[in-house]
Amino acid sequence: MKNLYRLMLLAFIVVASAATAWGRQNDSLKGRVANSKNEPIGYATVVVMAAERQAAGTTTDENGAFSLSLSAGEYRLVVEFVGYKSIDRTIKVSGVTDLGTLTMQEQTTEIGEVVVSAQMIRREADRFVVDVANSDSAIGKDGEELLRQSPGVWIQDDNISVNGASGTKLYVNEREMKLSGTDLLNYIRSLKAEDIAKIEIVPQTGAEHDADSAGGAIKITLRRRLDNGVMGTVGIYSGLGKYGHDPYPYANINANVGKFTLGGSLSYYRSKHQFLANEQTDYLSSSSKMTSSTDDEMKSSEPAANLSVVYQANPKHSIGFDYTVFDVKSSDYIVSTTRFESPTGTRLSKSIYDGNSDRTTHYATFNYIFKTDSLGSLFKVLADYTSRDGLDTHDNTTSVNVAGAGIDSLYTDRTKSMFRVATASLARERVFTKEWRLKYGAKYTYNEVNSSAQYRYLKDAEWRPSIVSDHDISYTENISAAYAIASFNKGRWSTVVGLRGEYTKALGKGSDVSQEYFSLFPNANLSYALDKQGKHSLVAQYSRSISRPNFWNLTNTRTQISDYTYQTGNPLLDPSYYNKFSLTGVVAHKYSITLSAAIQTDAIQQMVVADENDPRMLNLTYANLPKLNNYSASLYLPFNVTKWWDWNINLTGVIAEQQLTLGAPIETNEYAQVSSNMTFKLPKKFYIDVNYWGMTRVKVSNAIIQPGHNMSVSLKKRVKDNWTFICEAVNVIAPKQDLDFVQDDFTRNIITDGYGNRFRLRLGVTWSFKSGKAFNTKQVEKANDENRM
Repeated sequence: MKNLYRLMLLAFIVVASAATAWGRQNDSLKGRVANSKNEPIGYATVVVMAAERQAAGTTTDENGAFSLSLSAGEYRLVVEFVGYKSIDRTIKVSGVTDLGTLTMQEQTTEIGEVVVSAQMIRREADRFVVDVANSDSAIGKDGEELLRQSPGVWIQDDNISVNGASGTKLYVNEREMKLSGTDLLNYIRSLKAEDIAKIEIVPQTGAEHDADSAGGAIKITLRRRLDNGVMGTVGIYSGLGKYGHDPYPYANINANVGKFTLGGSLSYYRSKHQFLANEQTDYLSSSSKMTSSTDDEMKSSEPAANLSVVYQANPKHSIGFDYTVFDVKSSDYIVSTTRFESPTGTRLSKSIYDGNSDRTTHYATFNYIFKTDSLGSLFKVLADYTSRDGLDTHDNTTSVNVAGAGIDSLYTDRTKSMFRVATASLARERVFTKEWRLKYGAKYTYNEVNSSAQYRYLKDAEWRPSIVSDHDISYTENISAAYAIASFNKGRWSTVVGLRGEYTKALGKGSDVSQEYFSLFPNANLSYALDKQGKHSLVAQYSRSISRPNFWNLTNTRTQISDYTYQTGNPLLDPSYYNKFSLTGVVAHKYSITLSAAIQTDAIQQMVVADENDPRMLNLTYANLPKLNNYSASLYLPFNVTKWWDWNINLTGVIAEQQLTLGAPIETNEYAQVSSNMTFKLPKKFYIDVNYWGMTRVKVSNAIIQPGHNMSVSLKKRVKDNWTFICEAVNVIAPKQDLDFVQDDFTRNIITDGYGNRFRLRLGVTWSFKSGKAFNTKQVEKANDENRM
C-alpha cells in the first residue's frame, strides 16, 4: 500500500513536470488596488470589458492584488468597491501588462447604482467562487440565502453539505466554525451580503485540511474595512407557524482602534417546535403489527456571546485571541400512544417521555501570524481549546393495558457528559514565484470524553436498577498529523499535489474502545485551460479522506424515542475511508458539469435493527457497511435571464452501490436532486426570491426516503442602505416526510409532520450602523475540530 501511494505521488509530479514543459505563457493583466493612503483594498471587484461583453473578472486579494489572463488588445477596465468612487478607464494588454497601483478615492456622496458587475459565480481550479462584493443579485440576502444559490451547496434539515456529502466543514475568514445544525444556520443567517466579500465551495479539500473533511469545505471571507472606526449590525428574525416559533435577536460590533481590531457579538435563540409522527410496523416472523402516534414538543433557549481581539504589531506580525460561550437549555416532551396486535392478543400503551438537557460550551483560540515576505509567504502558530459539559435527564411514565388489566411504570435516567478538545498546529506557506508555492505543517489534536449514565425504575416505592445497564465511560483520542502541498502554475496548466499523514490512538475505559492506526491521505489536482483567457477548462481531482465515528456514535447510551423504539451507539465502529475521483468541465467560468466517483469502505450509517432480547423493540443504532460507492453527475447552470432576473439551477444524479452486511448482495439505487434559486430585482430596492428543492426516492442503509420537495418565496425591502426588511413564506410546497425501514423480519413506515414540514412565515429586520471611516475587520483563525462532539 505504501508503494502504491509513492507511485501515485511520483506520477502526479511527473505530470506536473510535463505540464511545465508544455505550458506557454499567455498575455495577462495584473495590478494592485489601494486607497489614497496606499493601503490595500481587498476584495474589490475588477471587471474587464470587450465592447459590451465581459472578457474577464475577479476580485482583489487581501493585499489588493489581482491578475487576469487576457488576449492582447484594447479593453475597458472597471474597478469598484463599496464606499469608493469607481475606476473606469481604457487599457491596452500586450504580453504581461502591469498596471501598478490603482488608487480609489473615498466616496463622499451616497453610492449610486452599480455600473458594471463581475460575474457573481466563477469556477477556479479546485473550487467555485461566489463574488458577493458589489453584486446586485446579492443585495438584501443573508448568508443562508447566498449559500443556497451557491453551486453544489445543499441545505436540508438544518444540515449543510457540498453535493450531499457528509462531513462538510465551514470556515469564516479561515476560522472553522464549531457550530452545527440550527446553531450554525442561525449564525450564517446573521451574516449579510454587505458583510461578505466572497464564498468559496471546495468539493475536495487538500492536505492542509484535516483528513476527516470528506464532505469538502465552504469558506466565507468577510469584507475588509479600512482605517479607524466602529461598525455593527442589530437585528431580529423569527419563524412563525402553526407548529411553533423561533425568535432570534442578535447584535454584533467591530471596531478598529490603532493597532487593535476588536469584535463582539451577542445572540439569543429561543424556540418552541412541535413535531408529529405516525408509525406502523409489521413483524413478519410473528404475524404481529404495531401502530403508534407521537406528539413531540421541543423547546430551547440558547444565549451566546463572542469576543475577539487582533493586535497588528506591524504589517508583518499579528496576534489574535477569540473566546465564545454557548449555554443551551432544551426540553423534549413526548406523548406516545401505541397499539400492538399479535396472535395472542392486543396490548395498548401510553407513554410520556419528559427530557431535559443543559449544555455549556466554551472555546478559546490563540494565533500568531508572521508574513515573511511581500509575495504572501506566511508562518502561523494556532492553538485551540474547547470544553463542553452537559446533563441530560429523562423522567418517563408508561401505562399499559392488556386484556383489560392496567400496569403503570415509572423509570428515569441521568447522563452526565464532559468533552475536552485541544489542538496545536504550525503552518508554513512559501511563495517562491507567482507560479510556484509550497505549504507544509503539523498538527496535534487531543480529544477527551467522559460519559456516565444511570437508569432506574420505580417498584414498591423504591428506585431500582433498570434492565438497561449503567455505564461510566472515559475515552481519549490523540491525533498527530503532518502534511506538505506543492502548487505549480504555468501557461494553461495548473497542478496541486499534497500528502497528509495522520497517526490516531484512542483508548476507552468502560466502553471497550481501543483503536490505533496510521493513515496516509494523498490528494492531487490537475487543470488545463482550453483557451487563452481560461474561461473554458478541464479539472481532474483525486483525494483520500477519513470519517471517524463521533463520541456519541461510540457510546452505548440508550435513549427512548417511543414505546417500541430506542437509540444507542456502537463502541465497535471502525473509521471509514473515502477515495474520491472527479472530472469537471467548465464553460465561460461559470457553467460546469462534474463526474465523480466516491469509493467508501466501512461506511458509518444509521440502521434500524431488532432488539436481540425483545424483537418487538427496534434499535436505531450505527453500523459499518462493507461497501458504499457513489457515482454522480452534477450540473450547475447560472443564468442571467435579464438585468432584473437571475436564475441558478443545480442538478445532481447519483448511482449508489451498497452492501449492508458481509455476504449480502450488493444493492444499486439511483436518485436525483434539483435546486432552483431565482432572484428578481424590482424598482425602489425591492427584491423577490423564489427557491425550490426536490429529491427523488432514495435508499440509505436500510432506510428508504420517499420523494419530497419544498418551495419558499421571500420579499425584501432595503431602506436608506442600512435597513433591510424581510417577509418570507417558507414551505409553500412541502409534503410530510415519509420513511420506510426494511429488515428481514420487519418493515416500518414513519410519516412525520410539524414545524419543519409545514407552512410558516419568517419575518426579519436588520439595521447596520457605522461611524468614522470604514475599517479592517480581522477574525482570529482557528484550528480546532469540534465537529465530532
